[in-house]
Amino acid sequence: MYTSADRQKLADTICKFVQQTPEFEGLLQIGSGAVGYTDIYSDIDLMAGILGRKNVCSADEKLSSFFAELGAVWIDHRMWSDFVLGLSVYFENGLSVDFSYMPTKEIALRSPYFKILFSKSASFEQRVYEQSIYLVEKAKQYGIDNSIQHSFFYALRKCEIALLRRDFIYADMALSEARQCLLQIEVVKEHKKLHQFKAFHTLDGDFLKELEYTYPASRNTEGLSRAKECLLDQYQNVVKQCNFLEFEEAQLKILKRFQEEIVP
Repeated sequence: MYTSADRQKLADTICKFVQQTPEFEGLLQIGSGAVGYTDIYSDIDLMAGILGRKNVCSADEKLSSFFAELGAVWIDHRMWSDFVLGLSVYFENGLSVDFSYMPTKEIALRSPYFKILFSKSASFEQRVYEQSIYLVEKAKQYGIDNSIQHSFFYALRKCEIALLRRDFIYADMALSEARQCLLQIEVVKEHKKLHQFKAFHTLDGDFLKELEYTYPASRNTEGLSRAKECLLDQYQNVVKQCNFLEFEEAQLKILKRFQEEIVP
């Protein structure tokens, strides 16, 4: 297993490589790591801006080769469009990196948690600034924004880690946090006023029936794991029906390693 020092060393190595690679214009750290890692299990989440579409293929090849040379045991390539790409990189010691990259003009922030690690131009900083303003305005419009997806997966990941530690009380608490995110999304989806909402019994009947399965029948690995999977399934279905959130399949990969290690 890796240490916090191992993780920071890897993050610094990646940052140095990207900064020295001419195709890249700037680099962001996103997610919880941007405001301080929660614990040893937090991944490295990065987003880079590339100098124009013409440099995307070259940047992709260099980045893939870089991680392979570092000793990655699994590099999962993702492609949201011809110019918006990503890598989920896994190392034998358990460290993982989620790295998305695209032309600077196409950077789209999904979370308010970010930090500029370096910038080679004012245009990169301007794009990040514009996207941060967009997130704020979107939050005002709907009462929630895509940052709630970070909150949901962060809570569910805390549940996974607690299950690994056999800390069932904390796992149940984390599961409750994730369920609250789901409820907030459903409230907004049903065009109800989110602020101080209490009339949960008025929500869609089918939604409420499914929600019952997200409560653990017993506070142990089996009961909590089953409830967690039901919550994740319901969450995916609800978010995909929304017109104000964009579901990100890549988020599921953050949980994959921990799910494989939990044996009810």
